[in-house]
Amino acid sequence: MRFWLLLITLLFGTQLQAREITDLREFGDVSTSTMYLFTSPTCPHCRDFHKTIFPELIKQYVNTKRAQIVIVDMPYDPVAMKAVKLMRCLPEEKSTKMMGWLYENQTKWLNAKDPDAILKQYANVLAVGHVDFKNCLNDEHLQEVIEQQRDSISRLYGVRGWPTIALRQGNSVKIYSGTDKRAILYGLDTDIKAFQEEQKRRFSKSK
Repeated sequence: MRFWLLLITLLFGTQLQAREITDLREFGDVSTSTMYLFTSPTCPHCRDFHKTIFPELIKQYVNTKRAQIVIVDMPYDPVAMKAVKLMRCLPEEKSTKMMGWLYENQTKWLNAKDPDAILKQYANVLAVGHVDFKNCLNDEHLQEVIEQQRDSISRLYGVRGWPTIALRQGNSVKIYSGTDKRAILYGLDTDIKAFQEEQKRRFSKSK
């Protein structure tokens, strides 16, 4: 896959980088605590989550290396699927920027007469050529992969709505849903601290 993406980059002269377009977006290094964030770019509650809670998760857990965040896209409508496919086709850094734009300007592009035109504008700003934009949205294999990831991971953690966080620590999984910032941050902090303290105790006993 990486070879073909590199070949496409050379042929069309765009700035698409050679990376797996089916990769989930990850924030932070692999950790003993992993937050799977289930979200959709057309979900208004997800927009609120990304504006108020997501920055705090990055600040308190990713930047301090206490946890890793993995985005699990949950597109169930055609517009959301197009937005997710476009994010998957972008290099990692630009994909993150696109995600921010989609949530910050959700009402603008989602309520536009032609949402595709807005998505294309965003793509052009990020230096994705017309050929790549069109090919990305028409990529049936990519859509199948996104749907399979969406369905299999959500079944694995029993997620039926979003935004939802599935916090995995060892064999333990805890679910946090909604946009109550105080409750979510308190719950995460309590569980991550408890898990880390337990890990320290086990390490001390093993010496």
